[in-house]
Amino acid sequence: MKPFRWAAFGATATGKTAWVVQQLQKLKPRRLMVWDPKHDDMLNGVGEPFTEWAAFVRACKGKAFQARYLMNHDFNQHEQFARFCELAWREGNVVLFVDELAEVTKASHAPAAWKKIVNVGRRYENGTKSISIIGASQTPTEVDKSFLNNCDLIHTGRLGNVAAAKTFAQQWGINVTEITGLQPLQWLEKRDTSPEISRGMLKFSGRQQAPKRAP
Repeated sequence: MKPFRWAAFGATATGKTAWVVQQLQKLKPRRLMVWDPKHDDMLNGVGEPFTEWAAFVRACKGKAFQARYLMNHDFNQHEQFARFCELAWREGNVVLFVDELAEVTKASHAPAAWKKIVNVGRRYENGTKSISIIGASQTPTEVDKSFLNNCDLIHTGRLGNVAAAKTFAQQWGINVTEITGLQPLQWLEKRDTSPEISRGMLKFSGRQQAPKRAP
């Protein structure tokens, strides 16, 4: 599969993390790095969890690995994320899943290493390395615009931010209520290669559980 850029959006308990987990289960990436700032129970089983940075770095030097870095909340998250991106760039040939992307990038600001991954990371070092990205956040208006503009696929559940919903609705040629009115686990998808909008409902099988609604 060629290197890709996918984004998953949606308010809490709309199923965006569950959707990402399902995609990773289908892809079975040989090398996977996961940025987990929340130490999210939904990501249990998605890569070996690491709380120590040095151990995470060693894991990511393997020929095949699935490693999840549980961000240390006692230290600066932006510095940790910059190191995470720098490591991904050095190692290459990896799939990145970055959860809560809006916590470490903004619409007009992001770490230099992240920008490099997004803008030129599909193929680099004479085509010997590549980086694919899945980024997840509650709303698209708060994440790095370069990433959003480079996406091959945008997946969204209900958006709580009406302005963000209006932006997608206008770009996709649909009524904004199609996005703001989505029920739990319903989703819309838009690929950059097609004007069509896909619609569906997230389904679960095996041990994967549906996300719980916030009280």
